[in-house]
Amino acid sequence: MAAASAVAERMSVPTLDASLDALVAVLVAAPDVKSVSDLAGKTIAIDDRYSESSISRVRTAMAAAGAPEVQLNKGQTTAINRLVNKDVPAAVVGLVSASAADSFPELARLRIFRVPLSPRSSNKQP
Repeated sequence: MAAASAVAERMSVPTLDASLDALVAVLVAAPDVKSVSDLAGKTIAIDDRYSESSISRVRTAMAAAGAPEVQLNKGQTTAINRLVNKDVPAAVVGLVSASAADSFPELARLRIFRVPLSPRSSNKQP
């Protein structure tokens, strides 16, 4: 998981609210999560470096991807660590460009979902 955390950190970008349309949320989930819609109504971890505007856009994108009523929760512990500790079923590990999201590595025993923050991006699923 240290490697996953390091990859997430390298791929994460500071929130660029002005260019959110071009961003994709990289969502890492537990192995029992088969699709984004499995997260409907669940609490998902997100790092506290993201603005409320970004979080709102991620919540809207998650609903559009089939997971309405997702609660995005900031915390003192990083999002990936809360997933690893099984505190949450999934974590948003970065808001990155579509090309960076496409190159995010697959992680053993975890699922990776790419959720575009705008309908112009493609929603690539594993």
